[in-house]
Amino acid sequence: MTIYRDVGHVIARVMSIETIDGTKKAGWQQRYQAGFPEARGGGGAGLSEQERLTQDSMTRAALHRELPQLAWQVLVAKYSINDVEVAKAIHWIIPRVECPAHHLFKMKCTTAWAIPRRLPDAFYVLHTWDVDGTPEGTLRRWRSVMKRWLEARVNDAFILAEPILVDRGLIESEAA
Repeated sequence: MTIYRDVGHVIARVMSIETIDGTKKAGWQQRYQAGFPEARGGGGAGLSEQERLTQDSMTRAALHRELPQLAWQVLVAKYSINDVEVAKAIHWIIPRVECPAHHLFKMKCTTAWAIPRRLPDAFYVLHTWDVDGTPEGTLRRWRSVMKRWLEARVNDAFILAEPILVDRGLIESEAA
């Protein structure tokens, strides 16, 4: 009995768990079909909305408990919808980023990576990430190094999450 389609589906659901509510819906809301199988009752192995929320919560807790801290924090920073949780994850990640850049640059680059275009446009201007007069080519190289490092950590987190989910029967293994 699989519950989720793949690791991406798991991450999307468990990082947006706060949008799921257990309130009773009006008649028109119960009849509305968004076009996604799980929204039409075809997904989730026949689970009710409350059972689905419980499953998502348990899955989130398992991933949080079993993933290495860095893997969990990059997933939270990149995919969570909770702004406070994202800010805490960014704060945790910044000193661990492997890049020769200084702290201000790491802070702004990590934040821009995790929160794309939700902040004022001026925040995303590269030369504002440095007050030392570092050449633009160096700033671009640092940004590239950091983005590659952060994306590699996200990919690692997905790879590390898959066996945890497969072992629990929540997704099917690629080899199966």
